[in-house]
Amino acid sequence: MAATRALTVLTLQHGRELAFGEFGDPAGIPLIAFHGTPGSNLQIGLCDAVARANGVHLIAPDRPGYGHSTYDSNRHLVDWPRDVSELADVLGFARFGVVGVSGGGPHAAVCAHALGPRLLGAAIVSGIAPPDTPGVHDGMMAVNRMNFALARQSQLFALPLMAAMFFFIRHFPERALATMGRGMPEPDRSIFARREIVDVLIKETKYSSPTTARAAAQDFALFARPWGFRLEDIEVPVHVWHGDVDANVPVLHGRSQADRIPNGKLHLCPGEGHWLFIEHAAEILRIASGRVPGERRSDVEAPSINFCPSND
Repeated sequence: MAATRALTVLTLQHGRELAFGEFGDPAGIPLIAFHGTPGSNLQIGLCDAVARANGVHLIAPDRPGYGHSTYDSNRHLVDWPRDVSELADVLGFARFGVVGVSGGGPHAAVCAHALGPRLLGAAIVSGIAPPDTPGVHDGMMAVNRMNFALARQSQLFALPLMAAMFFFIRHFPERALATMGRGMPEPDRSIFARREIVDVLIKETKYSSPTTARAAAQDFALFARPWGFRLEDIEVPVHVWHGDVDANVPVLHGRSQADRIPNGKLHLCPGEGHWLFIEHAAEILRIASGRVPGERRSDVEAPSINFCPSND
């Protein structure tokens, strides 16, 4: 799954470095994609062939502290649109789409809030909901509940657990992935059993930065505290995909976000888990890049729900 272009490291106006990979069709519709927590642009590279087949130029930045991007100890969620806007300017994109997977979801949401007029489309896939969501930790796997509880107090509290996890993953990647898979629902276990997925995830452990654990702890702290903006104030249509057996980020997160975003549409995927973006990449990339008409609804109307097609 080779990138369209070798990894690029951009020096931002504020002096930090922002690394990004490019995948798919270099002449296609620009779509800036945000990886999960933890992660890197290599996660997005799993969609390389699908993006190329669907005329999408995928740009996948490593968030601060991941991959080759500089860690930013003072980062806030609302800072991310500035980095994305500068990246788009450098690449010459007047307009573009955004999509965020898992921990990338809040980053797509804040871009929908701040960069609405520039967006061709916006999508959140298996994304985390704001901390004021009722029952936000209900049904979530134990390790994620623990990370959120620690990070809510201080990201320094979450760092030792993250550091231990990344030591295990970096030095024993096959065992670590097998252990992670056992705690997942069957749809995610079947994806983790694919050799091409395992190979990319192992490659990602070798690519990871020494600041990866700090970046992941910071992500959890950002997600566990007020985000600095309201979903209710997003003016552009946002498509939300979520599986109803997701144990990493339970489906109530997707339902809540689609309900709170005035022009939100929920794509509910029965019997699917956290990694549904692998199977639904074509549909997600097309819609996030603006290939469907934006359906608007009033603030008092029930959110539109679309059921994902079966993969049987």
